[in-house]
Amino acid sequence: MKIVIVGDGKVGFTLAKQLDKEGHDVTIIEEKQRVLNSTMNLLDVVGIQGNGANYDIQKEANVKEADILIAATSADELNIICCILAKKIGARSTIARIRNPEYIKSLSILKDELRLSMHINPEMAAAREIAGALRFSNEVKHSTFAKSRVEMAEFKVRSGNPLIGKAISDIYVKRTQIRVLFCIIQRNQEVFTPNGSTIIQENDRITLSGSMRDIEKFLSSIGIFSRKIRDVMIVGGGRIAFYLTGSLLDSGMNVKIIEKNRDRCLLLAETFPTACIIEGDGTDHELLCSEALEKQDAFIALTDNDEENIIISLFAANQGVCKVLPKVNHFSLGFLTETLGLDNIITPKNITADQIIQYVRAMQNSVGSNVESLLRIMDERVEILEFRIKENCRFLNRPLSEIKFRKGILIACITHKGKPCVANGQSVIQLHDTVIVFSTILKMGDINDVLA
Repeated sequence: MKIVIVGDGKVGFTLAKQLDKEGHDVTIIEEKQRVLNSTMNLLDVVGIQGNGANYDIQKEANVKEADILIAATSADELNIICCILAKKIGARSTIARIRNPEYIKSLSILKDELRLSMHINPEMAAAREIAGALRFSNEVKHSTFAKSRVEMAEFKVRSGNPLIGKAISDIYVKRTQIRVLFCIIQRNQEVFTPNGSTIIQENDRITLSGSMRDIEKFLSSIGIFSRKIRDVMIVGGGRIAFYLTGSLLDSGMNVKIIEKNRDRCLLLAETFPTACIIEGDGTDHELLCSEALEKQDAFIALTDNDEENIIISLFAANQGVCKVLPKVNHFSLGFLTETLGLDNIITPKNITADQIIQYVRAMQNSVGSNVESLLRIMDERVEILEFRIKENCRFLNRPLSEIKFRKGILIACITHKGKPCVANGQSVIQLHDTVIVFSTILKMGDINDVLA
């Protein structure tokens, strides 16, 4: 597909990198020539220097022939103008990154008039992910998929875990009342989909799927207990904190925000009168301790500096806070956070890129079983895909145990008439179902790609 990206910042570059990997024809429009040159040296993309809202620049980028134009600059208004112009010129679809909370309600009303195919809010998506993660202990990385119908939990098998040395089939026999599925195991540098004979080893990193209730029960049965979150401290009062605070207050939690900027503090205090807003430097350890850091159930670091987020999160964990979540935008720091024991990190640009890639995949598959959703995990080495089943599916109405799948494929969940169910050997896929697939084979486009 021909895709034009306006804006070569964090989100724009992440998108270009992933779309380039998938073999798409990518053109980037960026005003800063130095930034553009750097990207063109790293990726096989076309770069055009200029303003993406300029007619001549879009014409030079051949937007008229584009399947999708993605406006991902730092200015919401510019993104909207880029998309309106692209639609007028002839782009098939347009996607705008919109971050300002004041625009969200308006966009839902004006989406058709603005001719937007999709709008993405990285900060709102990150806030949703954080809110979900607070339901589990710090040892567990939680995420949802397929419009929150599928829950997933990732954890590391540490010394003393009762699963060590057990085959997965034996684990299922012992815990018959808890329906979870072992989807992915990362062992050293290897990532694979397990089967019943797979033996769990110490330091394995396991991804489970199932209902929230069953996952919580299973984790509790192996000694990973969740603690009810009541008091939350947030450092950084930006957009993510804005969206997150409303959600946490609605859930009955007590929220304390530490923010440097006085005007931002006043806005937060006016918007959330029941939250505690403190003007101060959240990287000051003395300030954190004076605000009873050690009594908090959760600590969330949302400053604009990744390194500061990591350092103060380590300090919070050292003070005994059970749930610690730093925002980390630079992928290169992911290894460091895991090494330091910070298993849960929030990366808004990756969340945004995954949502857009999902849309691109769906456009590619206009015939057959469409990819409706896409999520990448395990350092992007595993894809979780949601397929809508149509007439071309070659294994309709047959038990999964009778079907030979490719190595690296696991059918995890089948949603039939709106009811999701963890898949097993007796499960049958029917017309119009949606199916969740875990795959170490990347870039699958159709449900039939799972077959051996």
